[in-house]
Amino acid sequence: MTEDEDLAYRDLVREGPCGPERLAVRTGLPPRRIEAALDGLMARGLTIREPGAGGPLAAQPPDSAGELLLAHRMQELLEARAAMMRLAQEYHVDNRRAAGPVAIEHVPKEALAARVEQIVRRARSEVLYFDTPPYFSVDNSVQVQKMSEGVVYRTLYCRDAVEYPGAMERIDQCVRAGEQARVTARLPMKMMIVDREVAVLPALSESGTRPGATGIISPSPLLTGLLELFERVWDDSVPLTPGEGEAPDALDPEDTRLLTLLLSGLTDEAVARHLGIARRTVLRRARGLMDRAGVATRMQLGWYAARRGWIGAAEPS
Repeated sequence: MTEDEDLAYRDLVREGPCGPERLAVRTGLPPRRIEAALDGLMARGLTIREPGAGGPLAAQPPDSAGELLLAHRMQELLEARAAMMRLAQEYHVDNRRAAGPVAIEHVPKEALAARVEQIVRRARSEVLYFDTPPYFSVDNSVQVQKMSEGVVYRTLYCRDAVEYPGAMERIDQCVRAGEQARVTARLPMKMMIVDREVAVLPALSESGTRPGATGIISPSPLLTGLLELFERVWDDSVPLTPGEGEAPDALDPEDTRLLTLLLSGLTDEAVARHLGIARRTVLRRARGLMDRAGVATRMQLGWYAARRGWIGAAEPS
């Protein structure tokens, strides 16, 4: 409402019905402005003329009048929003035409496996990988082949990936073929980056148990951010590759694997299962490593191991 309409309506609510001339006196508004205000109030259904020729004007009850005003305003907002969405759609269409190819290509889940294999087979120098379930395939043959051709693989496994059935055998196969592998407690997403030129970001299916539709990221600020994310997580993770950064008093391979699994966040039961030993053996060997390091907790053991080079980080190629 306008200021004049608001003033006139409030006066009619508080002082009761009256004619235009009397309302002009009560509000102090000139007759012309009172007439315009009353026309506006009548149009909005906020005032009515009482029965009889030239009857006084009365205000509609504020509660019902308020509902009516809100309904009108809601309709106006909906119409404005619809107009805004139409303009936004035109804007984005025009900008996509002007910008050329978009940075994200959407691939349906039915075409995902073939598209990913196509991208991997084109790798020339490096593949960076966040490995986390779920999987659409656990076949490593293409990866092993590419590593034999000189392509460097740096893979970060989350704890769930290491605990996945058959995971340690698959990881060992890749590490023996030359993969640089590390483990961390959790990863923010599943991701693969090839030659720092294209990234694959699979989404989860509706069931959450298999990859769904996927985004293929071309060179863009988004790809640059994903590369930075990978390097930061890589720097904070624990190496799985045996022999990385060995110190003069380096551990033997069995203790290195045990320590790596312990510091990756796996439970003692999971470590025992992966190593094929009893949980009591895991506890005994962990206690031996702590005694050797002269520490009282596993947190202190992790700090000591990193400082002494027992789990030192390998330099990326």
